[in-house]
Amino acid sequence: MKFNWKRTLYCSLAFGWISLFWGSYDAIMQSIDYGVFGLDSVLHGVIIAADNILGLFLLPLFGRLSDKTNTPFGSRKPFIVVGTIIAAVGFMGICVFASLGKDYFVPFIICLLVTLAAMAAYRSPALALVPDVNPDRFRSIANAVSNVVSVILTVVAMLYFYVFMVFDGYYAVGAAFSATTIVMLIFFCLTVHENKFKADMLNESALAAEQDRLDAEVKRLNSEIQDTYGLDVEERIMSSKNHALDVEAFTRDTLLHLPSIDAVLGQRRPRIKQNQQSETKETPKGKHKVSVRNRASFTRFCILAVVFCFYMTYNALTSNFVTYAQHILGFAQNEAIIPLILAQAAAMIAFPVASMLAGKIGRRNTMLIGFAIMIAAFSGSIAFSTPHPALYILFMLLGVSFGLVMVNIYPFFLETSKDTRIGEDTGIFSMAMTVAMVITPILSGALISVTSGWFGGGENDGFRILFPYSIFFLVLAFILTLVIKNNRRSPVTKKEEVLDFD
Repeated sequence: MKFNWKRTLYCSLAFGWISLFWGSYDAIMQSIDYGVFGLDSVLHGVIIAADNILGLFLLPLFGRLSDKTNTPFGSRKPFIVVGTIIAAVGFMGICVFASLGKDYFVPFIICLLVTLAAMAAYRSPALALVPDVNPDRFRSIANAVSNVVSVILTVVAMLYFYVFMVFDGYYAVGAAFSATTIVMLIFFCLTVHENKFKADMLNESALAAEQDRLDAEVKRLNSEIQDTYGLDVEERIMSSKNHALDVEAFTRDTLLHLPSIDAVLGQRRPRIKQNQQSETKETPKGKHKVSVRNRASFTRFCILAVVFCFYMTYNALTSNFVTYAQHILGFAQNEAIIPLILAQAAAMIAFPVASMLAGKIGRRNTMLIGFAIMIAAFSGSIAFSTPHPALYILFMLLGVSFGLVMVNIYPFFLETSKDTRIGEDTGIFSMAMTVAMVITPILSGALISVTSGWFGGGENDGFRILFPYSIFFLVLAFILTLVIKNNRRSPVTKKEEVLDFD
């Protein structure tokens, strides 16, 4: 079975412009909240958390609704199209009212809530679309493709911030975002035929499953022939030029020499009886204890807890780093985004590596490596108080580690899911992520405010707590990942490790 990169790439576009939105939103909201409306770090955290509070209710709801929806355009596509249009118009409204000044706070908040509700309404359907059109064996690499698209669009958003923030107001940033999103949406509508893509995937999966079954049956028959007659018979069969065509002769010859059924059963009965007696001795009658770590519910809980801890770190960084870079590292406002751009670029390079590594050592182990690198990079970054080339290297390592985790964490959770519940379970996954993103802006903002006098550097020195805060949750994520028993099925079989992109 071949991985269809074109189909995956087209479906990933929706995931891409979601990232374009959040890249633009996280960057300019720090400037708007502090610079235009004069809010403190706690109120800024509340506003940043508003989208995630809405998401707590809307993500699982619309994920489930998209599972139940069946239209000629597909089950996910209608939600994506309508939600994207509302969000693009709403984001332009946010930028307009922020540019007009602090007297327009109320219409600014109205546009903000409408935009965030629209984003939450189509986020789960957009995330579920890619696994919908890919079987489990290819979901890691499909997620890698989605994340590459996501990173490219996130970097575009950061570049918009870097270029257009030199102009007065936020009109240019809003117009750039809205125009880019609408153009991508039009291309998406023309290229993504959801129902056809799903039907093609199911047909391909059925053919691949049948081929796997035939290969397994051939392997089993070869093994039985070898066990019964020895290697010499197998060598004679394989050396015959016409053995594959001369089925009748081969079958007749085999039947003449096969042992009788009674003989076979007579050989196997004592062994079966012995195994049954052994099992009876080992396990008391009526009792079958299953280790807690082997239970699917425990695995799902641990993965969701890892998601929570990871996004406690990730969202705290994205919602505070621009201000951190200004006050702690001494960057200019538009240049404060540079370390994050480098991190995103490194992550994009790491995505295909993360997918291949997961095929070799498993998704869990790949995530453990990612968390370990992340902890080391954050720990090293604490020491810097000025821009330095070593800081850029550490942020590139941070990007690599983000890539190792992000590519695998979502398909790792979907290993515990059923194909008929991908939308609903995507909503559950997104809800765990969203709970973290509700809590972390407020909690990190409160800690920044409380610790502002601890480091002796003035009112804004409390931002130094950002990296220790991130390390704490990364250590928790590492421990939780370690607890998960590494007995999940491999993302790809050995035969499928070499992918033919067609």
